[in-house]
Amino acid sequence: MQILNAREAIRRIPDGARVILPHGAIEPTAIYTAFREEHERFRHLHLYSGLQFGAYAYLERGLGKHFTYTTWQASAKLRPLFHEHRADFLPLRFRDVLSVVAPDGPLPPDVVVIQVAPPENGRVNLGISVSLYQELTRVARMVIAEINPNMPRTRGQSEIPVERISFAVESEQPLGEYRSPRRSERDERIADLVLDLVPRDAWVQIGVGAIPDLVLSRLHEVRGAHLHSGMLTDGLIDFVERSRHDAKVVTGELCGTAKLYEWVARTKAVELQPTAVTHGFHSIARLPRFVSVNSAVEVDLHGQINGETVGGVQMSGAGGSLDFVDGAAASAGGMAVLALSSTTENGAFSKIVTRLAAEAPATIPRVSADVVVTEFGVARLRGRTLRQRADALRAIAHPSYRDQL
Repeated sequence: MQILNAREAIRRIPDGARVILPHGAIEPTAIYTAFREEHERFRHLHLYSGLQFGAYAYLERGLGKHFTYTTWQASAKLRPLFHEHRADFLPLRFRDVLSVVAPDGPLPPDVVVIQVAPPENGRVNLGISVSLYQELTRVARMVIAEINPNMPRTRGQSEIPVERISFAVESEQPLGEYRSPRRSERDERIADLVLDLVPRDAWVQIGVGAIPDLVLSRLHEVRGAHLHSGMLTDGLIDFVERSRHDAKVVTGELCGTAKLYEWVARTKAVELQPTAVTHGFHSIARLPRFVSVNSAVEVDLHGQINGETVGGVQMSGAGGSLDFVDGAAASAGGMAVLALSSTTENGAFSKIVTRLAAEAPATIPRVSADVVVTEFGVARLRGRTLRQRADALRAIAHPSYRDQL
């Protein structure tokens, strides 16, 4: 591992390389700043990443002229770039990323950027983002790490040998943060209904967003519950500290505030694990009473679920939702719950629609749909005919839209 300043590290990236950037709350600020300053040295660089909660400031200079950007998990902050056709989207479920971004896959990784805690005993800790990076740091030709003392040292499969790191940049910038969206009384009602569905001693996966975040913060109300998830937020603290049992927590990512990052460094309850553990089909299927809780943009009367686009514009991605839905179907006593409000926030549009629009993807196909929850009730779709599904979904739609559905 060679220590360089950030601009020198960027200069080591060969033009034409495929560069995999970190996702979630990982924001290697020094590296991103240096990239903006050095972007003109590239002509054919290719940047890839998943969902990022930051501002994408490193894309402000040179996108389309000096480098391209592709994501498999979009953010609403990228919407202008998609409108302008300056960013591209790669349809990909999360558990398949490592078979696509692989030496023998369609997108072999040349350079991987990570952010880690300072080395100890010849190893660095991946901290709040383990998921893809155990494997990517093993197979990439070059690994550039931003070493940050603010990164908590987490438990689980969080460490990698310093020998995997080609070049390192030192930084003391605050870690990236994710703050839960504002919650409403409607969200509270939906959370009540979801929590009533979760059985005692369940293993629960929680997505990200206002409703899933709220369910996470109240999951301690379920006796004997444990967590097995891809990404967890600040509500994790309430779950662990207020549960009346020794709750177990397995996740690939943590995204929250400094409070969460400081807390996770002290607790022994949380394990950070790679994608093969968190999203692997057999890993999930072995868990009894596995309950998946996610949200989406809309669901049609056949049970097709769009979790990715609004008005034909990419707003999110498949992520791990289908991975967890499949795992729940194979788990003994498992259940996949889709929780969403009946309408958009201003009430202008129903989120239960007759059919998905022609340009809308079926993120979760109708054959995989299980349980849908709105503030008006619960629709159980598994084992129901198309006519029965339509009746059940109309019953939990907003009353203002039931007749037209």
